[in-house]
Order: sequence, then C-alpha cells, then structure tokens
Amino acid sequence: MIVSVTGVGMKFGAEEIFSGLSFNINRGERTALVGVNGAGKTTLINILTEELEPSEGDVHHALSARVALLPQQMGRFPEGPLLDSVCGRAGDAAKALERMNQIHMELEGAEKHEEREQLLRKLSDTHDLIDSGDGFNIRSRAEKVLSGLGFSTDDFSKPLEDFSGGWRMRAQLASLLLANPDLLLLDEPTNHLDLDARIWLEEYLKRFRGAVWIISHDPGFLDRVVTQVYELEFGKLSSYKGNYTFYEKKKREDITTREKQAKQQAEQIEKIQRFIKRFRATESKRFQVRSREKMLEKMEVIQTHRDPSHMKLRFPDPPRSGEIVARLDGVSMKYDRTVFSDVDLSVERGDRIGIVGKNGEGKSTLSRILAGMEKPAEGNFSRGSRVSTGFYTQEIDQGLNPDLNLVEQLSAISPSSSEKELRSILGGFLFTGDDAFKKTGILSGGEKSRLALARVLLSPANFLILDEPTNHLDIFSRNVLQEALEKYPGTLVLISHDEQLLSALVEKVYEVQGGKVSLFQGSFAYYLRKKQEKIRRMLESKQTDSPKTKSPRELENARKRREAAERKELYRKQKKIQIRIDRVERKLLPLEEKREELEGLLADPDVLSDSTRIMELQREHAYVCKEIEGYQEMWNELAEMMGKED
Repeated sequence: MIVSVTGVGMKFGAEEIFSGLSFNINRGERTALVGVNGAGKTTLINILTEELEPSEGDVHHALSARVALLPQQMGRFPEGPLLDSVCGRAGDAAKALERMNQIHMELEGAEKHEEREQLLRKLSDTHDLIDSGDGFNIRSRAEKVLSGLGFSTDDFSKPLEDFSGGWRMRAQLASLLLANPDLLLLDEPTNHLDLDARIWLEEYLKRFRGAVWIISHDPGFLDRVVTQVYELEFGKLSSYKGNYTFYEKKKREDITTREKQAKQQAEQIEKIQRFIKRFRATESKRFQVRSREKMLEKMEVIQTHRDPSHMKLRFPDPPRSGEIVARLDGVSMKYDRTVFSDVDLSVERGDRIGIVGKNGEGKSTLSRILAGMEKPAEGNFSRGSRVSTGFYTQEIDQGLNPDLNLVEQLSAISPSSSEKELRSILGGFLFTGDDAFKKTGILSGGEKSRLALARVLLSPANFLILDEPTNHLDIFSRNVLQEALEKYPGTLVLISHDEQLLSALVEKVYEVQGGKVSLFQGSFAYYLRKKQEKIRRMLESKQTDSPKTKSPRELENARKRREAAERKELYRKQKKIQIRIDRVERKLLPLEEKREELEGLLADPDVLSDSTRIMELQREHAYVCKEIEGYQEMWNELAEMMGKED
C-alpha cells in the first residue's frame, strides 16, 4: 500500500465538495479519476500530494513513499538547457548526484583522516542511492524519454525558456517519469501531446512499476492504460473495476437503475404527502400523520446521474455542394522554413478526412489553406461550387463580439432557435445556468474556444474544418459532439489528436510528416495500431534487421502473409473470448433485474413494517449481490483478456 485515505471530506466555506471518501492506493494500480467539471477531482489530487489539508478525515502515506504530480497548469520550471534542466529535477537520484559531486569536492580539501572517513561513508551511501534509482544512466534515460515525448536531439541543448508552454509541460512530464515515484498523479497529461507522444506515454505507463492516477478527458487513452475507474459525483466516490469502456457501460446501467429508484421514491413521496394533506386535521390520524412527516424528514432523496444521452446537438441542414469541395495542386508553404511542399489533395462531397501528425509539422497550416484563410506560397487552392465553409480553430478570435452574452452569440448564428434551444446547446459545451448570460469579454480562453465551436456547429455550412475541437471539452461533452458529427450530412475535415473521435468519424487519413502530406491507405484504427507497434518496439529496444538476401518484393509479400496470419489468429482468439463474455452477460442480466426487484421491495413502506419479510429479502439480496460480484469479476477478467488481444 502506498496511500491510505479514510473518511476524507473537503469544504470551501459553506460549500461541501465531497465527504466520507475512503480508499487505498496500491503499487501497480492504473486508476482513472473521472467526473464532471467542478466535481472536485483536482482538489482530491492535491489532497493526495498533501498540498491541501482535508476538512475531515485522514491521509496516510507509506514510509518514504514518493508522490509526483503533473498539474494542469505549468509550474515554475528552471531555466537552462533542456536536457540538463530535466535531469536536474528527476527526483532523489538527481539530488544524490548533486550530493556526490559536492562530496568529491569536499574530499579534495579534506586533510584529517577522520573527516575523510566520514565523507567516504557518505559517498558510499550516496552511491547506493544513485545506483538504486539508476541515476548513473540518468542522461541516457532522459534522452530516451524526451525523444519519446517528441523532442529532437537538437532540442536537448536549447534553453528551456525558448520552448512554448506546451513543450515545457512535456519537459516537466519527462522529469517526473525519470524520478520513478511510487505514485504518479497526472492531471490532463495528454492536453499538450500529439498522437505519437500519447501512444509513447501509454506504453511507458503500462510498464511503470508504481501506481498511476490519471485525470483525463481522453477516453481512448484511458481505455488502454487504466484497469479501474473512480468517479466523483454528488460528493461521493464510486469504484468501477475495468477500463473506461466498462465504466461507461456500468454507468449507463447505474443511470437506468437510479432513475427507476428516483421515480419509485417520487411516487412514494407523493403518496405520503397526499396522506398527510388529507388527514392532517383528523385527530384520530394524528400519530400516523406525524410518523409519515418524520419519514419524509429522514428520507434521503435519490439523485439521478448526469446523463449525457439527454444532451443533443442538431446541425441545421446545409445546402448541397458540388462534387468537388476543395482541391490542392502542387501546394507548398514556407515561413522561415518549408512546412510542406508539392501537396496534391482533393476533398470530395461527403468525405470524412482526418489530418494527423506531430505538433509543428503543419496540420493547422494545412487546415487554414483548406479554409481559404491563408494562401499557399506555391501551387493552387480551389474551392468547389456552392461550398459554404465552417472553420474552427483555437488560433484566431473567431469573430466573437465581447459585448454580447452567450445566448446572443448563438442567436446571431441561428435566429430561428428559441432561447431554450440555445441554452440547451450551451449546456452541451459546459455553459450551465446563468453562464448563458455572461458577457463574452469576461470568458477565459478555453471558454471562448468552446463558444466559438458551438457557433461553428450552428452555422449552415456544408464543409466543416475542425482543428482540435475537443481540447476544452469534458468526456460528456465530447460524446455529445461526436454524436452530432456522426449525423452531420456535409463534408468534414478533422485535425485532431483525439483517437476516439478520429476512429468514430474519419474514413480517410492524411499524415503530415517531414514536409510531406501523404494519404494513408487504411482505416484510422489500422494507422493507430501500426504506430503503437512501432513505439512498443522502440521501448523494448529490439532492433530487427531485414535479411539482405531477399528482394523488396519478397519482403513485402512476407510482411503481408505475416499480417494476414496475425489478423486471422487475433479474430479467432477474440471470438472465443466474446462467446464467454456473452455467456457471462446472459447470467448477469436476470441477476441484476432480480437485485432491482429486491431493492424496490426493500424500499416499500408496506414491506418495511414486516421484520420477518425484511430479513428474508435482505438474505436473498446479499446472495444475489454476491453472485453478481462473482460474474462481474469474470467479466472484468475476460474484458482485460480481450483488451490484450486487441
């Protein structure tokens, strides 16, 4: 055990954020912490690091446990060359290296035998500490980590202060990984990572020996890394064993169950209130009325979950464009360097194109050219007939009037929509309650980005170009956006690092890399799998040389045969596991229905008056719950096996 949390609660003034949280964090666990914005996730993380003192309860850290946090916002980072700065902040081993150098200097000036003996003992202890943390290899390890996170070899000697905030966050992440803590806390770690760096981080975390807690709005990343999910909601913490997909499935089931329970409770309350109202003035019913009033006072109202399926976005029907929507012929773009050259790209009506690549390779530049916002240095850009473009990017102001409130901003785009409809749309982008009437000028950068996205989606455009549309959305709002884009009837170009969004929406992938824009033959899922395999091989440091005696055609044919055999074997294994999963689910369904039936009976006032019946129902409920727990564990194991075979 690394950390033990018992009965922890947190209040800010009179506002209670959460209470009664109890759990343990053990080595090797991979945990996602999820919940709507404002639920208290970052507050809980800061309590685990002991930066915040809880209002109630205890947090106990194991002796010498090392906890490291990557916050959402950039902390103060030392100046100097990138590699030196990262190595200097790499935990106890880095500090021990500094002490070792200091001891060597002191040894040179030591004259007395006793003093030298004491320094030599310190040197031996320090040497052992460095060795245990692999500190003597810290620079080579740092180079590998920095390369995995997207830095080039030329970057290693550049001053850290010359990098943008996003790249400095990567450097901070690199120093935390090198420190090798017992508990690694990551608050939105993928916000500043491109796809290659995300995949590298996933593979690194799978091999990490300590415990990891992650706050993230990236479902694909969570699915491949975590093995359990904690959800903060209504001030309580719920635990789900399994990955994020399993959590989503159980969440939907919980929503259905709680809505049924809430409905039953509401009917029960209404029945009790009718009785009280009817017999309040009747003397003979005085004790029964008072008994029911006390029952209502003690009754804890069942709260229903926030159900993202209730939040909908509907696009206006756009006019039909011509067959060719946009075309690039021999396009090149140059600033102080050549971004890309000789790009030939055609966008046809109904296309769903994903543009991927590392940060800084030119994806956003390509999107601006397609939107007609920037002219190419060389070559031609042409737009098709009857094309109406909707363009979302976080790099421009998007024409927001700072004096208008949020409802007015949307009304200007969709004047036929009612205020209720516009506020519902704003809710899908995390603007709730009185937020709808805020002036645009006081919004944060992230809030302005979300508002600009809502405006673009409301415009009757038949050609949508979206550059990182999910960066400032929580998971619930991402799902709402994805569902809307799945139903969008126009032509879509999506520039994103969000693999779940890309997998769900795009049918054609262009990769921007090394000054070229290349059409990738295959689905995004296939593209992603190949990237993962490449990074996995790099982390395992396995070099495979192709036989020199075989021709390129023979090697290509051998590769195709090998991949076909791998796909066939993968399908065979997955099919067998899926059959077992289906069998377990068929067992679970009637048990869960029985549990709901029993819980309904146990909440029935007529049953509560019969103590013998209650004991029978409680025994049966305990038995059913134990059966469900057993089958759920089987389901989790099978789901994990399926994930490993994916």
